[in-house]
Amino acid sequence: METTNTTTAQSDSAITEKIAVIKIEGQEFPLEAVLAEDDKMLKTVLQPHFSSVENANITREVKDGKLIVSIVKRAQHKGAAG
Repeated sequence: METTNTTTAQSDSAITEKIAVIKIEGQEFPLEAVLAEDDKMLKTVLQPHFSSVENANITREVKDGKLIVSIVKRAQHKGAAG
């Protein structure tokens, strides 16, 4: 079973903006914050466009009421020794 490292760094403010900023593979784009708050939902939404999201590290932070989600592909071993 694979796990995802998820870190939430909350500032003093709560999420007040309805649109979050998603940062993945050098790109930034808006996504509804309600979809970006949950790992499973976020992966479901992004999987068709970014296959690397399945095993990625996901971090969240709130800046001025806006949720910012950073997704970084996790390095994986390729092949088997032998």
